[in-house]
Amino acid sequence: MAPLPIGPTSETHGAIFIALVVGSIFYGITLLQIFIYYRSYPKDPLLTKLLVAVVLCLDTLHIVFCTMTMYWYLVKMYGNYPTLDDAHWTMNVQTDFAGLLALITQLFFARRVFLLSKNYLLTLLIATLSCLHFTLGVVFTVEAFSLGHFSRYGKLTWITCLGFASAAIADILIASSMCFYLAKRRTEFSRTNSIITTLMIYSINTGLLTSVLATSCVIAFAISPTSFIWLSFFWVLSKCYVNSLMGMLNSRESVREMGRSEPTFVELSHMPQSPTDSTQSAMRKAGFNMPPAVAVAVETITEKEGWTVEEA
Repeated sequence: MAPLPIGPTSETHGAIFIALVVGSIFYGITLLQIFIYYRSYPKDPLLTKLLVAVVLCLDTLHIVFCTMTMYWYLVKMYGNYPTLDDAHWTMNVQTDFAGLLALITQLFFARRVFLLSKNYLLTLLIATLSCLHFTLGVVFTVEAFSLGHFSRYGKLTWITCLGFASAAIADILIASSMCFYLAKRRTEFSRTNSIITTLMIYSINTGLLTSVLATSCVIAFAISPTSFIWLSFFWVLSKCYVNSLMGMLNSRESVREMGRSEPTFVELSHMPQSPTDSTQSAMRKAGFNMPPAVAVAVETITEKEGWTVEEA
């Protein structure tokens, strides 16, 4: 008598079930962040508001397709073990929504890198890696429809590993670039340096998390392409991208408050360059004693769409 086909295990449908639960928690956090965004930043540019709306729609569709996938395998096909090797269309399509979310987030941060660095080559490199990740994701979807079964996913190893590696490198470049160019804007103002340090830590944490998850996808798929451990990392990765984007947008007000808590060069930059009595008084309160005849040249860093950029 032939052995029965193997059913769901912890390495297959069990792994993505856990990923669905974790992803749903992240999705709830995303909804909260989007609610806070629209309530706290009503004066943001229309393009930014539309971008947030698009991200919300894509993330919602992604979680819907993931849920449909789990329902089909674990409920509708319950006990029908031969079908568990079939690649359901919702499983294949959800990959593109997750890849598109990653592309939007990485391009958004790439623009921040350009605003800080004015480095066209670096920005182009990040954008190219992001687009490569998304393109290979589309190729993976097409090939997955063609293969039809998870047991044949080993043929897609180079596509998947190269795509996730591109995403990981792009995240590392974004985080390291932001830290490097923010560090170059340190001044003698301790409060401003504190703000810059906060932004650097945020950049490191965001880039580190997404790059670690992307690297985990590469390793898991290379070791076991027929299990869903790599897919569980991938589902959580897409939610981390969305939350990193919304976290950056919602952190702007707290950064402003840090600057307002005590006089810094951000505030002093709005004073006239010829130091009047009131200017000198304010600067003395801030701890800067300057002769009245000396003109004040203050380097300013102003906030532009969520990140700091240097003004001439």
